[in-house]
Amino acid sequence: MVIAAVAVVVTLAGCASAVPRADAALPPPAHGDAVDLVGLWRVSGAEAESPDTWLRLDAGELHLWRECGPLLGSWQAGGGIITASTWGAAGECATDGVPPDVAWLAAATTYQRTDEGWEFRDRDGVPVASLREDGAPGTLPTIAEQYARAPVVTERTRAYFTEPPALPDPLIAADTSSLVGGWVPASGTASDAHAQFAPDGSWAGSDGCNGGTGRWVLGVDGAFLATAGVSTLIGCDGVPVPAWVASARLAGFDGHTLVLLDSTGSELGRLEPGAAR
Repeated sequence: MVIAAVAVVVTLAGCASAVPRADAALPPPAHGDAVDLVGLWRVSGAEAESPDTWLRLDAGELHLWRECGPLLGSWQAGGGIITASTWGAAGECATDGVPPDVAWLAAATTYQRTDEGWEFRDRDGVPVASLREDGAPGTLPTIAEQYARAPVVTERTRAYFTEPPALPDPLIAADTSSLVGGWVPASGTASDAHAQFAPDGSWAGSDGCNGGTGRWVLGVDGAFLATAGVSTLIGCDGVPVPAWVASARLAGFDGHTLVLLDSTGSELGRLEPGAAR
């Protein structure tokens, strides 16, 4: 992300506190291609948002433009499921150095086309926000102007949203009841590498030195999506479990071992039930 220099202060935060249930894999709704979500959208019908709120979605990154400035975050979507989280704020959007929670964005787990644009829904199928093309936020002197305009969809953008292949045999698709809990690398390690998936749709973990947090959602047939916020970059002899989670597009089980795979169906890593040390 390029933010024009000087007076921008980005404040980091953990996961949003208002969250959906995560007790089952989500059925595929009628939806459009995830790449079609890329754009600049006016938000309506979202709790606590003013009429002058826009959501800018580019490949993997989001800006939620409010009157106070933008909130920064990440999102993933595909196959009708979506997950998004904010981790920072620029301008005056933070209160006492803390970015606000965005409950409706955290609650969004599916997306669906409408006549005007898109609708985000929670796990119970209740609409949490509507999106349509309508205007743009005003620019700020400390934010690059490109972030107040719709992003350009390129071939690289389209490649980012490539749907993964089917979960390979003999893996069994993960469901929420089997995924929720603590996980450690199956290979064994002296470090405190781990991941913890919570029923509220949040996750947290570590590679042994650097922590990671975000949100996650499961679809049918092992479809898996996760977001990740910022992290430290301390070098250590650990295992990149948070990177596995953030890059995973499929989750399946080989016996009791959780296997995470990327968008090409290549194996990222294996985890076994266990708690952080």
